[in-house]
Amino acid sequence: MSKAQAAKTAKSKTGKEKSGKAKPATKAATDGKPQKRLFMMLFEATAGAKTGLRMGGRHAIMVFMVASEQRPAIAKAFKGLEATGWSGMEMKKGEDITGRPRLKDKALDASALKAMQKGAAFLVYKDEIKGQA
Repeated sequence: MSKAQAAKTAKSKTGKEKSGKAKPATKAATDGKPQKRLFMMLFEATAGAKTGLRMGGRHAIMVFMVASEQRPAIAKAFKGLEATGWSGMEMKKGEDITGRPRLKDKALDASALKAMQKGAAFLVYKDEIKGQA
């Protein structure tokens, strides 16, 4: 259980109003800082020299990013991919996975955990994406 989940649980157990409804979360619960969320995004990008893969090869990359909102998470993902040698980045889809059950795929789950610890994680699929006819 994360600190945020623990705080919500503690709040719901102790912060009930007389009507029986839980009080809404306040900024005091997060010390005035925006709540950090975990975003999972699927990108396609072209490998450059820094990647160690065939230059020009197109790959799928699963990006996990911690941010307060989706827009900054996407911006950080583009910047991180560019800094690690990728070009022609295209985001295919993405969503907030905060509070969801652990991922069943071990590689994805390990990347998500790494992102929660370090702020970001990239999982590059080694097989190149086939060209579309």
